[in-house]
Amino acid sequence: MTITVREIKPPAPPRRRPPGDGDGSGHGLAWTPPRAVPMATWLLVGAIAMFFVALTSALLVRRASGEWAAISAPPMLWLTTVAIAASSLAVERARAALRFGDTAALGRRLRWAVGFGVAFVVGQFATWQTLAAAGVYLATNPHSSYFYLLTGAHVVHLLGGFAGMALVAGRAARHDRTLRAAADGLAIYWHFLAGLWIYLFTVLFWI
Repeated sequence: MTITVREIKPPAPPRRRPPGDGDGSGHGLAWTPPRAVPMATWLLVGAIAMFFVALTSALLVRRASGEWAAISAPPMLWLTTVAIAASSLAVERARAALRFGDTAALGRRLRWAVGFGVAFVVGQFATWQTLAAAGVYLATNPHSSYFYLLTGAHVVHLLGGFAGMALVAGRAARHDRTLRAAADGLAIYWHFLAGLWIYLFTVLFWI
């Protein structure tokens, strides 16, 4: 009589997904991003906010001194306000597309965001040219000085946002698994800049 002994292998352990690969596809389209990128972005916007709050506080003190020759709000600024609000909305719509893994829609909506953002910057340059043509320059009076300083600094920070859009578009093309974190960081930064512009517009002309 022959007795056959078969070796029973233990079941294989479940496969671990790489960090950020929530759907297991390997495309890195998990919705939950690493916390480091949003947290770093919040620290950045906090530092930028402190910078602008310091400048606008100095503006309000100078205005209260009584040596203030106010300039009127150029009409173009209403159009640029609409442009940056539309750009912020496009960024949010792009992030919503990413939530469903639709990287094609993400790319299209980012291009809309860039287009509206460029329109905002062009409008700001047109405003500066209009003021210069009217004889209002940086050193004309305290109001014009703060206007050029604040709007110029805001445009410089927008350039960083454009770089962030290019970064997100590049990661979407590569199906990079850090795409969601980058998109969240971009949304935080760009929405902050849109809100910052409304704050600056209000402080410069309506307070």
